[in-house]
Amino acid sequence: MSDDVIFNISIPSDSDGFFLLQCSLCGEFFKMTSTDFEDDSQLHIWCPKCGLIPDSLITEEVFDVARKMASNHVSDLLNDFSKQLSKTFKGGNIKYKPGQKLKKESIDPIVSRIDNLEVQTYSCCHKEAKISPNLKMEGGYCPFCGEMQSGD
Repeated sequence: MSDDVIFNISIPSDSDGFFLLQCSLCGEFFKMTSTDFEDDSQLHIWCPKCGLIPDSLITEEVFDVARKMASNHVSDLLNDFSKQLSKTFKGGNIKYKPGQKLKKESIDPIVSRIDNLEVQTYSCCHKEAKISPNLKMEGGYCPFCGEMQSGD
């Protein structure tokens, strides 16, 4: 039996098929399609604002759901262990009575909460992402290749 546990987290896309990402370096929110994000030829994703390759693109909301899922899994494991322990010592010289079961945290579904982003078509890569209106006007970096783009 493997000790690995895999959790699946569903991240909803908006009505245009884009889902929310957040740069771990500057905090900028932007959106990409899952097709572009999961493209194996796409080695890196650049932040459209700071132009750097972030360590993480996970939003706080997704991170919170992952933390709660892991915490609930640990609670299940500890509750099961406590139950097994009480069965192991039943009828012996050692007395063990399990306490209250650990409670699970409620997990709210992820909701795409940032809808004010606008589609930007990058001429260098011929791909689209959604970025903030200010960034679209000021200019920034292509998330697909990191090339500097001038504003509208």
